[in-house]
Amino acid sequence: MEKETVLITGGDGNIAQAIVRKYLQEGKRVIALDIKEKSSCEEFYQNENYDYYKVNLTNTEELSQIAEILGKKYSSLTHIVSAVGCPVETEKDGIYEVTLEDINRSIALNLNSHIYIVKMFLPFLEKENLDNKTITFIASVNGIKAFNLPVYSAAKAGIIGFMYGIVRELGKEGIRVNVISPGTVPTKEDLESGTNFYNYRYKDMMALGKFTTKEEIADAVFALTDITKAITGQNIIVDSGQIV
Repeated sequence: MEKETVLITGGDGNIAQAIVRKYLQEGKRVIALDIKEKSSCEEFYQNENYDYYKVNLTNTEELSQIAEILGKKYSSLTHIVSAVGCPVETEKDGIYEVTLEDINRSIALNLNSHIYIVKMFLPFLEKENLDNKTITFIASVNGIKAFNLPVYSAAKAGIIGFMYGIVRELGKEGIRVNVISPGTVPTKEDLESGTNFYNYRYKDMMALGKFTTKEEIADAVFALTDITKAITGQNIIVDSGQIV
């Protein structure tokens, strides 16, 4: 039987690395796309099921070129996990300080790129003859509750709206579409920083008294694609009770 193939965008990000690792552990073939020259996880390259491509996910010309390259190598995709995104620098100080240039950069990265990926790679999913085909977006609790970062929040809310906009149309093709909205997921470096900002600023928000880990996000993504096969059109919040 042909291996299931998972396309993961933003594939070298903090959460995305855990998602890549999860699917490789489950024996899937993984294609990672990221703007970095190569993955920082050298271990991935030792797995014959791993493929990495450098691409600017906000650039439709580059995406078109990658789609053409992948079309020659892979006949179809089983799952798309669109995980690219991060706040841009000036919006961290709020709407008064964010520049017009950074507004455009944030929307391009945190919303437009997700739409581009679906538009460019949907034909790959349609070729797959399996019953279980999915698109999963990584958004954020910023899209549904106030945590500053105004443009990033608007983009993440836009991802949820985009999911609602395509879920019925793609359901006719047997493609399930969902969103995972993580809460704060600090890196190891964040928690070990001298200021320990995350522990002081956010930890008390968590109903479970702990941060969500990137591995828990990866488990939730895998559950949506491979276990809970009747779920579509949902925004699943994975935040250790941050917004309750």
